Amino acid sequence: MKKYEDLTPEEKKEICNGCGGKGGWIKPPHRVFFEASCNHHDYGYWKGCTEEDRKKCDKKFYGATVKDCSGLPWYQYLRYRPWCWGYYVAVRNFGKKYFYYADKQREL
Repeated sequence: MKKYEDLTPEEKKEICNGCGGKGGWIKPPHRVFFEASCNHHDYGYWKGCTEEDRKKCDKKFYGATVKDCSGLPWYQYLRYRPWCWGYYVAVRNFGKKYFYYADKQREL
């Protein structure tokens, strides 16, 4: 199974769209700041499989967004850190339709 880092630029463009549901009209705030974490999450949703895989993917996403904030000055940390939880809640509540459910994960 390929890791996100091993994807070609073409594969990344096909699979990932940054933050927000692929083809969706809602563009979340601060999406540029969290774009790399969102793209990793998109790849996890594209690979898909079970609900347990989705939960793991969402938890990794939350951890990645928190890590995005870890090196910021305190005033920026206070601005961005609450959004980590907001993004996590959003993917848990509204991301199900974007996840690929199957008997096994997709492969490239």
